[in-house]
Parts: sequence; C-alpha cells; structure tokens
Amino acid sequence: MCIRDSAWSPIFWRGQKILSEVLYRKWRPGRLADLVGQDHIAQTLRQAVISDRLSHAYLFCGPRGTGKTSTARVLAKALNCLDPTEGDPDNICDLCMSVNEGRSLDLIEIDGASNRRIADIRDLTEKIHYSPSESKFKVYIIDEVHMLTQEAFNALLKTLEEPPPHAVLILATTDVQKVPLTIISRCQRFDFRRVSVQDIHEKLQIICESEDVDVDSEALRLIARKATGSLRDAENLLEQALVSFESPITKEHLWGLLNISDNTLPVELFERISQRDLKGAYSVLNQIISDGSDARHIHTNLLELVSYLLQKKSGASPDDEYGEALSRRLEKVLANISISDLIGFAVILGKVDFQNSLNSYLPLELALAEAIEGAYTEAPTTVESKPVAIPKLQSAPQQVKASNMTKPVDKKSTSSVVKPAGPTNGNAPPKPKVDTKTDTSVSGQNNEIDTKWNELLRELRQVGNRFNIAALLRGSFERKIIDNSLAFVFQHSSHAERLQGELEDPLVRSQIMDAALKILGTRYEIEIIQPDNGSSNSGRPASQTSHLVRAAQSLGATIIEERNKQS
Repeated sequence: MCIRDSAWSPIFWRGQKILSEVLYRKWRPGRLADLVGQDHIAQTLRQAVISDRLSHAYLFCGPRGTGKTSTARVLAKALNCLDPTEGDPDNICDLCMSVNEGRSLDLIEIDGASNRRIADIRDLTEKIHYSPSESKFKVYIIDEVHMLTQEAFNALLKTLEEPPPHAVLILATTDVQKVPLTIISRCQRFDFRRVSVQDIHEKLQIICESEDVDVDSEALRLIARKATGSLRDAENLLEQALVSFESPITKEHLWGLLNISDNTLPVELFERISQRDLKGAYSVLNQIISDGSDARHIHTNLLELVSYLLQKKSGASPDDEYGEALSRRLEKVLANISISDLIGFAVILGKVDFQNSLNSYLPLELALAEAIEGAYTEAPTTVESKPVAIPKLQSAPQQVKASNMTKPVDKKSTSSVVKPAGPTNGNAPPKPKVDTKTDTSVSGQNNEIDTKWNELLRELRQVGNRFNIAALLRGSFERKIIDNSLAFVFQHSSHAERLQGELEDPLVRSQIMDAALKILGTRYEIEIIQPDNGSSNSGRPASQTSHLVRAAQSLGATIIEERNKQS
C-alpha cells in the first residue's frame, strides 16, 4: 500500500479527470514494506528501527530510480514516528504527516549537485548541533553526495566522526566510486539493485488498476524493459502513454512513443541475414529507416534479438516478448543457424561505432554486409587454421637460446659420448661417429621436461648430501631424454662434477629417479654430459661470453668480425 497526500484531490475539466500530481511522486513509497525490489534493505532498516540499533550515518548507493531518496524519507519518518508498526511509520501521526506534506522542520534535504561548496557544508555542520524542534531526531538527507568538492567532503568528515546524538545523516549517490573512502567507512552502506522487469511490470499493473486505466499487459512489459531497472523511469513512461493515448493502450501505441520499431521488421531482417540475402536485408533495413527508426535503435533491437536467440539456442527460457507468430519464425531461424554464428554476429554488432561516422546508418550497413558475406562464420576457421602460430611464439625464446648455444652443446655431447679423433695434418677433421642415443630422443618427452621442469626442481629441494640437487640442476644448460636416460648438459665442469659426486650416493640417485617418476611418469636413469675442459667459455664466441659485447648488442651494435685473442 502506498500512502498518498491527504490533500490530493482530482481536478475535472470538460468532464475529464486531470491528475494533479505525477505518478512517480503520487506512488512514492510511504513505508519500507512498499519498496519495490529492495526487500533486503527494507528488512534491515525495519529491524534496526525495532531494535533501536540505529546508525548515525547511512550511505544509499545504486542506479537512478531505484528508491534511494524515497527510502531515506521513509526512514526519517520511521525514526520520529509516534506510533511505528513493525519498524514502519504509521503515516497518520502529526510528525509523519508533516514529512508527507513537506513542512517538517527536522527533515532537511540538500541537493549535493547545487550545494557542493565548502561553505554549504560548513553551514550544515553549524546548524546540525541545534536540537530538533519537535522530533526526536534531526535528519539530513544529502542527495547526489558524490557531487561535493573535496574540500566539502573534508568539512563533512568531522561531523561524520563526531555527530551530535540527535542527528542522523543519510547520503545518497548514483556514483559511489567518487565518494572518498574516508566517508564510506564512517557510514552504514546499502547498495540498491536495479529493479527486475517482473517487479516493475507488477507495480505498473497495480498503478493501472488503481488509476482505473486500461493498458495492455504486453505494453506494460515493454515499458518495464525500456526502463532498464528504474522504476521511476517506468512510471514516467506510463504517465506519458496515459497522456498521449486513450484507453485501451496497446504495445502498438508505444512503438512511436518510445521510438521502437515493430518487432516484425527486426525479425525479418535477421531472417535475411541467416539466409545470406544481402539485397533482401538492405531492403528491410531501408523499410525500417523509412518508418523513422534511428540507427542506434535498430542496432539495439538487433542486439536484443541476438541475445534472445542465444538464450533460446542454449536451452534457456527467456521472456517471450515477440509473440506466438514471431516466435515460430524465430524457431525456423534457430534451426538453420549455430551458436558460433550468433556469437560472431554479436561480435560484429558490438564493434559498430556511430561516433565517427557522418552517415549514422553506414556503420550498421557495413556490419550487415560483413555478417552476410560470411565473416562471422569464417572467424572460427581462421583461428583454427593457425594453430601453429601460438606454439611458435611461445617457444621463440627457447629457439633463440638454442641457436646461440648450438656449438657448445654439440661439443659437449660429442666429447662426453664420443672420443675425439687424433690430428689430421691440416686436413678436414674426420666425421664424428653418430651418437645413436641422441637419435632416439623423443621431442614430446623433451617438451614435457621443459614444461614440468620447475615442478621437478621443487620436488628435489630437500635432496642432496653436500650440495642441493635442485640448485645444481638449475645450472644445467639443457635437459633431454636419451634412450631410457635423463641427461643433463652442463657448461661448467664444476657443476657437473658436483652433481656427479652427489650421484655416487645410491640414495641420492634413487631419490632423483623417484622424483622423475612422480613428475614425468617414467623412472629414468641419470646421465651427466659435461665439457672437455674446465673452461666454461670453451668454443664459445665472444658474442656469447662477454657481458660487454652483450650490452653493446642490446644498445643496437652489430658484430662485423670476431678474432681470437693470441696468447
């Protein structure tokens, strides 16, 4: 039940009743129980009034038209009501009537947008210390509080920290992100939700029955969807419809009023898109344009239609706003189109930009052409046709590293497995024997080692006698599978010798093999490949061994020639 002003009375002109008050003010909630879609807030505030556990400051934040200011006024009445009922004001006592009629001296409403200066807030902080004239509490409602200046917020902060016992401040905002955290932390915060379409629809039905007007249920649902969660916007749209048309009012009356085209044409347009009929799509689009629809509204209608079809295709049950006949046509469309096509078309529509176009309809026409020509269906194929590109990018650093170290790795592998041949008197060196073990290595297994390398090191953190095995293995240049062995290639002979010393302990060797079994899934033998001599730079060019050369290369230098330093 909503409380109306007792002084309200209808005015008649030429036999017709004229409303003396707009709907959103006339049907403003008079009790916490009248709040629409904000049951969680109403329950908390009622319980606070009943238990007398009140806060000195409240912060109401949420979208426009969701009941923030109305709730603040109801709370002000509930705090001072002479005979509250279950936390709600009775709306018949003198104090409640004075608030309803706007003559209460103890309810002060301030518009933060027009009273945003520090002088305005200082005036508030000075007057707030005066006792209420007739009520128990003096209630200050600051609407759009986020519009205050930083200096004004600082002046208000002191009052929020040490308010007088007879004062209650209620701050309301649609943009809580602009409110300083120091203010938010000193208030009891309530977040107002957008009102659902169903709740708005039910409220509009109650208003129509009480006002004795005939509005079609589909028209009310269209208004509810157009309001986008704002009950005040929905009530204003309803009043606009009541003023514009005579009863009964249908959804066809609202198409022109709300600048919404007939749903038949968007559905027909989407049928042409699904049939890849570019000529037919442009014909339907021109017809919609000739009816006076704006390009942005056409764009919005198409997006809503795609959203509806996606829900239907996925098995969900969205609100049937298209009627029985159009729903049957859409079912045929769904039978010939996939979810990937719908997603692709949604992506194309989402990229439409009307800001930088001289012709407002051109971006939409181009989007239709792109969709019909098959760009959105070919998009997944394009992604699938390049599966190799991603692994190449990911493995690029490894490839660069391997290319820079090709010579040392080959030397070490050869020196550790194959004995070098003797001198050849200036002739070309003999071909080394082919290491059969290297030929049998599996690239998939090696990739698995690189992927799970860090896991293996974590498993070996507590393994080792004199040296930590994980630390020694970090010094390995390369890891690879050779037959049934897990081989570690080292550049520094000292690291290799230390690891070899640790492997002489059967327990340590067994622990490493167990770790390999746990992480890699195979119990490998352990093999160490080390360089011929103790020099870590043996056989390596200066571009790889000198930090000065590497620093110069990072600055853009290029190596023209390398010469060996003669001893």
